[in-house]
Amino acid sequence: MTNQVQFYNRRGEELPLIEMKKYQAEHWKITLPDDWQVDEDTEVLTLFQPEGAGELQISTIKFDEPPGGEALLELAAEHIEAGAEPEEITLGEFDGLVLEYEVDGEYGCEWYLLAGSLFLFVTYVCDCGDDEQEHDVVEFILESLTLMP
Repeated sequence: MTNQVQFYNRRGEELPLIEMKKYQAEHWKITLPDDWQVDEDTEVLTLFQPEGAGELQISTIKFDEPPGGEALLELAAEHIEAGAEPEEITLGEFDGLVLEYEVDGEYGCEWYLLAGSLFLFVTYVCDCGDDEQEHDVVEFILESLTLMP
């Protein structure tokens, strides 16, 4: 059985079906397009489409005890102080904050996500003006985020 997903452009027109694959980390898993590559590092996982606009990076920290929600605000403080407005978000079993910003010609979006004692710091960065190119795909990838049992 093939796992395909339909996306649409900003005008609502169908784009070609995209084949999907699963990626499993130690504590979580996601679904991503088959043509996206995964670079694994000890501290960060980088996901990208070689011909795409940007990179999605995920860092994972497993705390001994669940940190409080105020910890997320502290982690995001630099961008909040610079004017970014955090929004609350839920992605599967993860709750957290998301904020967008532009710096030096780059668009950035950061997610600060908690599920119990598991913290994910997720970033997506691309050139300003290119942020809509992969928006729906990045959103789909993050919405597929699932905790491992």
